[in-house]
Amino acid sequence: MAGEFARSWQILKICIDVMKKDKELLLFPLLGGLFSILFIVAIFVPAVVVGSMLNTTEPGIFEYVVLFLVYLGLSFIATFFNTCAVHTIKTRFEGGNATFRQSIGFAFSMIHLIFAWSLLSATVGIIFRILENMAQRMKGVGQILFKLLISALGMMWGIITLFVVPAMVYHNLGPIDAIKKSVQTLKKTWGESIIRHFGLGLAQIVFVVIGIIVGIGLFVLALSLGGYALMAVIAVIVLYFLCVVLFFGLANVIFNTALYVYAETGQVPEGYDKDVMKNAFQPTQPA
Repeated sequence: MAGEFARSWQILKICIDVMKKDKELLLFPLLGGLFSILFIVAIFVPAVVVGSMLNTTEPGIFEYVVLFLVYLGLSFIATFFNTCAVHTIKTRFEGGNATFRQSIGFAFSMIHLIFAWSLLSATVGIIFRILENMAQRMKGVGQILFKLLISALGMMWGIITLFVVPAMVYHNLGPIDAIKKSVQTLKKTWGESIIRHFGLGLAQIVFVVIGIIVGIGLFVLALSLGGYALMAVIAVIVLYFLCVVLFFGLANVIFNTALYVYAETGQVPEGYDKDVMKNAFQPTQPA
């Protein structure tokens, strides 16, 4: 575990170095988060009004349509700004220095591919939601087994689509070809049977734990003060965890892009360690 933590911390420091060189990278998750919030508000307000008029208790066509639109919109926003980030990182790894405007322009040039991927991602998301609703109606062992199956399928989907955005950026691929390229890249370097190592996860856990401990302390203190102090503390806690999520989301994009470069070319991007690249995934041990 100590070795995993050291590797996680090393990856984090390298990702921070990349962010220092391309500070505009920090804008992409911020804009993504902002547009996601605006999108959710824009779609849920009318959806709640219409849903209350329908007065249904079980998920129906309307609910699934709304959910699909939410998945589609959020996936599109996330993919768009991740594309911006990957283009910036790619340019940096190749010795260049992409500006904010250039990366935004690049993402717009791929808008059709981004939308196609978002459409596929939203469709898969709806399928998983339908399966989850089916599992909720089951009982006993059947429900447990079905939920385990859904979890396994979700994990598999997450693995095979890990390099979809880098594949789109590097090779201008559509969603299906990007998935194929992602799987091919994984197989080529880390084998067919793999499990994801901790990566940045342990470092993120540290920041989350610190936030929880400090947050509880501030919350208890604010309770004694009351009023505006309590509101301010709640706002600070929410802002902190939002920043942690956005920051580590960007760090994962940077690290995954570095992994993709290593898998595709065998070259280790500047600042990264070859052992870190090789050990990012590990073959599962036979039973």
